[in-house]
Parts: sequence; C-alpha cells; structure tokens
Amino acid sequence: MTTKKLFVALFLPALMTPLKCQVKITPFTVNTDITKFYARNAKIWTLKTTERTTTTCKVDLVNKSTAKYSQFDRQYYWIGSRVSNLLEGKFTTEPFAVENNYNAMKVTQEAKYYDLRVKQTTVESPKPSCIQKFEQLSKGLTVTTLYKSSCQSTPKQSESVKTYTF
Repeated sequence: MTTKKLFVALFLPALMTPLKCQVKITPFTVNTDITKFYARNAKIWTLKTTERTTTTCKVDLVNKSTAKYSQFDRQYYWIGSRVSNLLEGKFTTEPFAVENNYNAMKVTQEAKYYDLRVKQTTVESPKPSCIQKFEQLSKGLTVTTLYKSSCQSTPKQSESVKTYTF
C-alpha cells in the first residue's frame, strides 16, 4: 500500500545556501541546483522542520537520480517503529527562481512546510549560522528538531524494531 500525501519540499536558495554553509548569501539571490544535492547514493538528513510531527531520525537514502527526478528511501522513526517509504521526487523550478536551475522537488503532502536538510558529511557539525538562518526564515512557525547524534546508531532492519514499509 502506498501512502499518498502531496508535499512540496522547497529548497529555497536561502535554505540551500545555509545547508552548504560555505558562503553567506541574501535570500532569493542565488539558486542551488537540487539535482546535485539529491545525487545518487547521497544520504540526506532532516535536521529541523516546520512540519507538525512526532517523527525522529528522518533520512533520505538516494537510490537513483536523473536530471528530472530522484528516487529515494525515506526512513524515520514514528511512535517507536521504523518506517520506510520508497519515494520519487520530481525536480521543478519555483517561480521565485533567479536562474533556470531546479530549486525544488515535488514529493508528497497536503500542507506546506520547510525542512533544513544536510548531507551526511555535515550532519554532526552544521554551522550555527545555518540553524539561525533556517529559524529566521521560519519565523512565526514552530520548528521541530528531528536529528540527534543517536540517529547514526539506529537499529538495522533485522534488529528488534518493528519496521513498516509503504
């Protein structure tokens, strides 16, 4: 059974720049190409979200990525159980784009929310300015932290945790 919720994971230039945390750029001035961020074999963690959720340790494991879409396994914990969703995200360009680069990805959901996501290489030490920028852009919304260092040692599927695949 496939769970179908429509959400738009917007990777605004202002959010993507802090994810890479290499330069300080004013929001909406430069677009980051999401096709490069969601490259094959990438492990992408959600650090924070404005989504109302009780999930933890949310990670996207990219299986395949082309110029038009990305297929990935989204894994997270919800009410003590490990959940795994095989998803496909279609790359798209939102109207605020400065360049023609893809800067967003349609995956699934009914409500709009924002995620701060980073690759495995920076998940343990994101620059404080990245977190601050995300919280500044999310002003007025509740921000939930999904990642903690114990997420790195989450049990494998064969261990004693209920696993649900949709």
